[in-house]
Amino acid sequence: MKTIFKNGRIHTMNGGEIVDSISVEDGRIVSDDYVPEDGRIREVDLCKKTVIPAFHDSHQHFLCYATDKEKINFFDAKSLADMEYLTKKYMKEKDIKKGQWIQGGGWNENNFDDPILPTRRDLDKFCPDNPAIFTRACCSVAVANTLALKEAGIFENPPEMDDGLIVTDENGVPTGMLNERARFLIYDILTKYSKDELKGFILDYQKDLLKAGLTTVQTDDFKLWDASIKDILDAYRELDKEGKLKVRFIQQLRLINMQELNYYLADGNVTGEGSEFFKIGAFKLLPDGSLGGKTAALREPYANDGDNRGIFVYDEREFYELLEKAHTSGLQLAIHAIGDRTMDVILNCYEELAAKYPKADPRFRIIHCQITGEDTLDRFARDHVLADIQPLFIRADMEVAEELIGKERLSTSYNWKTMLEKGIHVSGSSDAPVESFDPMLAIHCAVTSTNLQGEPEGGWMPDQRLTVQEAVELYTTGSAYTAYEEEYKGKLKEGYLADFIVLSDDIFSIDEKEILSVKVEKTFLGGEEVYSC
Repeated sequence: MKTIFKNGRIHTMNGGEIVDSISVEDGRIVSDDYVPEDGRIREVDLCKKTVIPAFHDSHQHFLCYATDKEKINFFDAKSLADMEYLTKKYMKEKDIKKGQWIQGGGWNENNFDDPILPTRRDLDKFCPDNPAIFTRACCSVAVANTLALKEAGIFENPPEMDDGLIVTDENGVPTGMLNERARFLIYDILTKYSKDELKGFILDYQKDLLKAGLTTVQTDDFKLWDASIKDILDAYRELDKEGKLKVRFIQQLRLINMQELNYYLADGNVTGEGSEFFKIGAFKLLPDGSLGGKTAALREPYANDGDNRGIFVYDEREFYELLEKAHTSGLQLAIHAIGDRTMDVILNCYEELAAKYPKADPRFRIIHCQITGEDTLDRFARDHVLADIQPLFIRADMEVAEELIGKERLSTSYNWKTMLEKGIHVSGSSDAPVESFDPMLAIHCAVTSTNLQGEPEGGWMPDQRLTVQEAVELYTTGSAYTAYEEEYKGKLKEGYLADFIVLSDDIFSIDEKEILSVKVEKTFLGGEEVYSC
C-alpha cells in the first residue's frame, strides 16, 4: 500500500527543495506518480506542519545513558551538599543495604557555587558504609570513596599507570580522584548487567530517542563498565531478530587493545555488517580525555595547571598498529580527540595509512575536534578527514575554556563555521550522556553560540555561528555521510528511507531565539508513526 503524506511544508534537505507531499511504500519514499500493485492508497494530512528528515546522532553512548537512569544523577548538583543530599535520597528510595555498591554520574565542579573537586572523604561522609564511585560529566574522571578504593586494592599501594592516574595527596594517599583508565580499576570489579537486562534497557529507553526525533544513532557502548561486550552485541542482535528495535543503531567498536580487536574481527565484526536496524560501524579509540578534567592531550600546557599537558593514553606506535589493523581489516576509523596534540597524532596516523594502504573512500573521522589550531583544520581539509562535533558542549565549556587554554588557543577552537568554510565534512552528535541527545538543544547552540539561557548576548564565538540550514544538516545529511548512508538517509527523496519528523513550528523561519520552543510532534520510521506527543 502506498501512503501519501500531503499538505505539509516538507524540507527535503535536497538542495533547498521544499515540497508539500511525499509518497511512501515499503518503508521508502517513492515517486508521487507511482501506482502500487494492489492499487491501495492511504492519505495522511500533515496539516501544513513543517517536516524534515529524522535526526541522526553520529556519536553517543546510548546504553550508558540508559543504565545511568538506574544510578544517581548529579547533573544539576550545584555543590557538594547537593551531591550528599542526592546520594542519601537515592539510598533511601532504593533501600540500599550496608555494603551495596553505589554508582552515580554527571557531576561537574565547574557548575558548583564553589568549584572544588569532591574527594574520597566527601563520599565517605555521604555513604560511610557503602563502596561508591561517582563519574564526572565528562566520563573521563571519577571519584571513589575509601571503601571502593580498598575493595579494588588500590588504597594502600596505589599503582602508577601510563594510561591513567590515581591522584594522591602529599603523603601518597589516594584522594579518590581517578583519571582516564584508572577508573577501570574499580569499574572492572562491579557486577555486570546480564544480556536480558541490557535488552530491557534498550527497549525502555529507545523511546526517549524517538521523542527527540532520532531514528538513527551511532553508539559506542563497548566500554560500558557494567556489561560485557558479547552481551551488548547479543542484546542488540536478538532484539533486531525479534523485530523490536524502533531505532536504527550503529555500534562503534571501542576495542582498546590488539587482543580485543583480533577477537571481534575473527567473529566477522566489520563496518557495515548487519541489518537496517543494527549494524557494525566504525572502530573507536579513546586516546585522550576531556577539557574540563584537564586530561585532554594538548601541545602546550593548560593555562592554569603548571606543566600539565593532559594524557595521551597510548604508546604512539601501539596506537598506530591498532589503527593499521582495523583499517586493513575492513573497519572505518573514528577516533576520539579533544586536544590538539591528540589530533596531531591521529592525523599523522591517517596520513601514513592513506599512503601505505590507499582506499578509494576511507572516510577517516575524528570525534569531538575541540582544541584545534588553524593548521589542524587545514590538515582536516587536505586529508578529507570528517569532524564529528557536539554543539551542546559549549554551554559548559564557555564557562571554563578561556581559563583552561587561554585566549589565543581558544580563538581557533570550536571553529565549526571555519570547518565548513574550509570544506571539511562536519556531522552532529551529542556524546550522551555527557550532554543531552536532544538535537534541538544542539541546533540552538550551533546557531546562537549561546547557552540555553541565551547567554552571552550575541554569542560566545559569534563568528562561528551556523545558519539553521547548516545546523540541521549536521544531524541529517552530515551524519548520514559519516556512516556511508548518504544514498538512503538524511534526505526525503525517492529511494530514501521514509524516516522523518513533524515539527511544532517552522525552524527555518522563526527567530533563532525561539528554536528551543520547537518540539518534535511526531516521528516516523519507514513511514510508520513511532512517536506522537
